[in-house]
Amino acid sequence: MKTSSLWGQPQSRYYSYLARIEAAEATKAPTLAVIGCADGKYVLPAARKGFDVWAVDVDDIAVNGGVKEDASGEVQVPGLVSRVKQENLSDRVEVTSGDFMDFPRPGQYDAVFTSGALQYSFNSRHRLASMVDAVCDLVRVDGLVYFDYMLPLEKKYKGRENCPEAQWWKDHFAGRPDFQVLHHRVLPPVLDKAHIEFPVDHYHQWGHLLVRRSE
Repeated sequence: MKTSSLWGQPQSRYYSYLARIEAAEATKAPTLAVIGCADGKYVLPAARKGFDVWAVDVDDIAVNGGVKEDASGEVQVPGLVSRVKQENLSDRVEVTSGDFMDFPRPGQYDAVFTSGALQYSFNSRHRLASMVDAVCDLVRVDGLVYFDYMLPLEKKYKGRENCPEAQWWKDHFAGRPDFQVLHHRVLPPVLDKAHIEFPVDHYHQWGHLLVRRSE
């Protein structure tokens, strides 16, 4: 039984990323860490393709299910754990509810993916540089890390230390000789479709950064 995320569907670039990982790990099941997994928007597509996935998020309702309330009213959230069980993928997905900064797993994964999670208000408690380095620490040598990061287009993100302009990301990885930048692109503002917790169409501006650990 195929289930759906309340946060919508992955972008085509995510499937391109998975294909790139598969090509590099042709002789075994690739391992992937998804930081800020919510209810599995990016987790289930990878697990269905045979990836072994570690999924972590501080939002316990998104992970384990419950009721959220937004401008549309109360929304029942099945949660990632329930979705994994329904799709019989428990042998492929390890789910952790908590702050990923509390779960260091150095060099354990072939690839890592995170989309917007570092910019959430909860993560204002951490320095952005520390979070980015913690994400990078998860990947093995020659492994890939993909950051989808939000730029401070919306008023609520302006001035946040964890939501800087794109130059910050360029400068940070200029100081990381152990990582090679393969791709870094900033897109113009785009209209994102309504989803849970933001039940109206809205604009975001995204940066996409792909790096490889070289040593």
